[in-house]
Amino acid sequence: MKLRVYIPSILLAGFNKFDLLYIKEKINQSESNRIINCRLFKGITRRIVIFLLFCVTTNALGQQFPQFSQNMFNQLATNPGFAGNSEVINLALGNRQQWMGGFDGMAPKTTVFGADANLNILGWDSGLGLSIMNDEIGEWTNLYMSAVYSRRWQTDFGKLGVGLSLGMINQSLKGSGLNTIPQGSGEDDFGNGDYHDDETLTDDQGTAFDLGLGAYLENKAYYLGLSVRHLNRPVPKFKDTYESYLLPTIFITGGYKYPLKSRPIVLIPSIFIKSNTSSYQVDLNVNGVLKDKYWGGLTYRFQDAIVLLGGVELNNGLRIGYSYDINVTQMTSARNGSHEIMFGYSFDMSLEKRKKQYKSVRYL
Repeated sequence: MKLRVYIPSILLAGFNKFDLLYIKEKINQSESNRIINCRLFKGITRRIVIFLLFCVTTNALGQQFPQFSQNMFNQLATNPGFAGNSEVINLALGNRQQWMGGFDGMAPKTTVFGADANLNILGWDSGLGLSIMNDEIGEWTNLYMSAVYSRRWQTDFGKLGVGLSLGMINQSLKGSGLNTIPQGSGEDDFGNGDYHDDETLTDDQGTAFDLGLGAYLENKAYYLGLSVRHLNRPVPKFKDTYESYLLPTIFITGGYKYPLKSRPIVLIPSIFIKSNTSSYQVDLNVNGVLKDKYWGGLTYRFQDAIVLLGGVELNNGLRIGYSYDINVTQMTSARNGSHEIMFGYSFDMSLEKRKKQYKSVRYL
């Protein structure tokens, strides 16, 4: 007999938004009445457990792409059309620790690395890039790796880049780290650690081809972006034990640069929208950039969090950005905020000392 179980990929960014990965576990008839319960759930309140149990028998879909708060400084991860936009070689590294202190052993942890450069290929103004992202949620891990190419044109509205990302996604589940609760266990058993090892649950991993498309337009006054990740609906192939799939995720970004008169400050209001048609995320942000060196801002993520952002570029050209999410959902008491830090560095093709000049005040 086959039992279908839905396990969150990014656990509860509000009750109305959560990531679910479809997993199908083959078990014997005698085991068909057992409810699979991950060590992920240990120590969560009764209310959350009841909600997750509801997900076990309900066909539900949600966001499957990792969460980031500093999206305006991490465009390459979501939009291949951004590659080559700054016209220098760029390196970026970021790490997000979600819901610190709130969910012991199961809080999402995401690391992303990106590199891109502007090149002339066969006479074409082009951008090349590499994006690597690792997303861990308890015993579940997603590894994304993509090579990026963009073709760039000068238009009446600004510089337009249209890009393609080709890569792979590897998903792995540490089944040996999962536990079960036998049928007949009371509701209180979910919180008292009465779990049992299940030898039928094994470690497994699956890999699939991943495709993305994107377009990015920028001039001195504004920027706009539209992209789709997981365009081919990748289905990682496991060893006849589990099944998973990813839905296409659409990203829409935009921002406007407003220099303040008589002050060396540029205000940049922006919007970030993420959706896979079954759920969505909307971030509204305002950043202020002082002397092209210091920045700070505020983001409101609908029905999820208020985000504080800040950063600086050091004299050696190293950029450091930090953000802190203050949760505003019904789950606030169960979480202790999210921390995110990003590092970046840029240099020109000649590897000479970089001039203190920026094509975009966003790229710090």
